Amino acid sequence: LLDVRFQQISSVRDRRRAVLLDLGFSGLWSFLWFVGFCFLTNQWQRTAPGPGTTQAADAARAAIAFSFFSILSWVALTVKALQRFRLGTDMSLFATEQLGAGAGQAYPGYPVGSGVEGTETYQSPPFTETLDTSPKGYQVPAY
Repeated sequence: LLDVRFQQISSVRDRRRAVLLDLGFSGLWSFLWFVGFCFLTNQWQRTAPGPGTTQAADAARAAIAFSFFSILSWVALTVKALQRFRLGTDMSLFATEQLGAGAGQAYPGYPVGSGVEGTETYQSPPFTETLDTSPKGYQVPAY
């Protein structure tokens, strides 16, 4: 929800708080999933083979596997939040769309309209047809 509303936050201080909240939340869940994974694997290792464990073996392995994959996904979210935090007050945080990929690229031109205006990039100034170079009754002052 915070990532969805992030572009609408205009204050740099509020954006920093939002990024820190995201970083802390993702880091906490990464740690909790790691603890859960370690606990599940330790319990699975201690479990003695028996008639009840053969039925629950697939469920236990699935829980261990999904807790491991949850660690990976939450760590990825934490790294992404850390990258956003390191950007700091960079103005790219305020842009809703990225303009260029590299520093060597030229600035993209102004987008062309709907096509009704024409395809030429240069337009003559308005009222050039009615421009009179020497109107009647007007004397050019001599300096």
